[in-house]
Amino acid sequence: MIRSILTFRPAPEHVDAILSLYRRESILQESLDLTRATASEIATAVDGSDEIIVTAVWPDEAAYQEWLDHPNRGRTAPELAALLGTAVTAGRLYAIDHHASAHAH
Repeated sequence: MIRSILTFRPAPEHVDAILSLYRRESILQESLDLTRATASEIATAVDGSDEIIVTAVWPDEAAYQEWLDHPNRGRTAPELAALLGTAVTAGRLYAIDHHASAHAH
């Protein structure tokens, strides 16, 4: 399995608008519905910085590539680009060595 991490560093006044865009357009759910991704999250830094990360878990790199190539992926790109402007954006893939999770009782 792999985890993709996309990091945004938008202007402070655009953080809420980016989160709203992801909610309004159901971007995370869409990536799950249209691909083989197994989980997806968007999160903001709790230390007061304006960093946003978007993470997802994929069975393999080919599954992630399917999302990159999917025609729906770019539908919100113009609005996101306008909110990010010249902000630093970085994406990386990580191999998941192992994981643990809590079980509901």
